Amino acid sequence: MSQRNAQAEQRRPRLFIAAELPALVTELLGEVIHHLRGQGVEGVRWVRPEGVHLTLKFLGETPEERLEAIAQAMAQAAVQTPPFALNIQGVGAFPNLRAPQVVWLGLSGQVEVLKELQSALEQTLEQAGFPREGRAFSPHLTLGRVNGRLTPGQLQALSAGLKGAGAVEFPEVSVDAMSLIESLLERSGARYVQRAVVRLGRELA
Repeated sequence: MSQRNAQAEQRRPRLFIAAELPALVTELLGEVIHHLRGQGVEGVRWVRPEGVHLTLKFLGETPEERLEAIAQAMAQAAVQTPPFALNIQGVGAFPNLRAPQVVWLGLSGQVEVLKELQSALEQTLEQAGFPREGRAFSPHLTLGRVNGRLTPGQLQALSAGLKGAGAVEFPEVSVDAMSLIESLLERSGARYVQRAVVRLGRELA
């Protein structure tokens, strides 16, 4: 085996599967996150707009040679699901706004179809040897993660900021594909590279 092939086999890209968002939505997310940053709430690590994804499955560090199996599992799940539409509306935090850990934007519209897609994906990936998620799928877009516990003043500022964020009107999001994405960690932050794309209702593209 050549040294180059050995290095390729040893590579373990950090992967996840997501429905990618249109450029206009990403632009509006940037405005929302900029607004929230402006509240001056320390202790919240806000996501960069290009880092906001509708994540269906986080795979983590995965051997390069497993990518084909992942793509085939995605294709099998995609065949079962037609394209669908979602709306971005509502803001909140997990587990709640009194002790937030994750700040999110909510989703409405054909959410049940989204859940069916994610469930089918879990099943086909499990058949390919990937473990199921330990918790139920909760559709959302993560805006920020809280480090530690916020003070009462910080909670008040965050709550005020979320009210303004909730007023932003997003266009309807048409979901007709899902992507296998590699997250490359660089000094400037994460960079995202599409490794495979699967169209809903069709075989692997």
